[in-house]
Amino acid sequence: MKTVLITGADRGLGLALAREYLKLGYTVFAGRFLADYALLDDLAAENPGRLFPVPLDVSDPRSIDSAYAEVSRHADHLDVFVSDAAYMGGPENSRIRGEEKIDPALMCKSVRVNALGPLLCVHRFLPMLQAGEEKRLCFISSEVSSVALMLRDGDFRYCMSKTALNMAVRMMHNALFPAGFTFRLYQPGWMRRQMPDGSLYNRDDRQIDPGFSAARAMPVFTGRRADEGRLELVDYLGSVWPF
Repeated sequence: MKTVLITGADRGLGLALAREYLKLGYTVFAGRFLADYALLDDLAAENPGRLFPVPLDVSDPRSIDSAYAEVSRHADHLDVFVSDAAYMGGPENSRIRGEEKIDPALMCKSVRVNALGPLLCVHRFLPMLQAGEEKRLCFISSEVSSVALMLRDGDFRYCMSKTALNMAVRMMHNALFPAGFTFRLYQPGWMRRQMPDGSLYNRDDRQIDPGFSAARAMPVFTGRRADEGRLELVDYLGSVWPF
């Protein structure tokens, strides 16, 4: 039985990735956080015994412990971990100049969810991941995580937290690649927001469907490379980004 844990699977990319892994025959443990979304329940009803919604707040170690206990009830190993949960919201778009304020609380929340959360999840689920055959760890990053390509002068919290995620993945790679783990760092593109009824909110014509990005991610997440020792940030078009 192949198994995967996907964080942030209530909607959008995480939900679409759950669908893709189901197509490949995986048993999917799908992290849920949003109380007003029932899309994950609908998918679970369509796939009884194969998709298990798991309450999970990646910023809370107690929630991660509870999720570990729940996943352990159904499986004795995990083959794949996919870190998709992210925090983008908040009322302010912080800038260093002008009247906008930098909110320390929101900055800390972004780091807890976007950078620290994935690290805590891998650390807690490591025994199950070590017992799996694939040992594949996948992380959703962002185009704004690249220091070399950064042109923005605002939105410090999301950009900084995603750059911190890249560093965490680099260090996890240093520690776990010698033990047989392989890593994927994926830039999914600017996606449309999925609403509670399943519809997609199109704010800009340049936005893409989460399902399209998920389908593009699967060859990256499931494939093998000759140079697994090289960590790279790959986008949904197959381009490699500096990070």
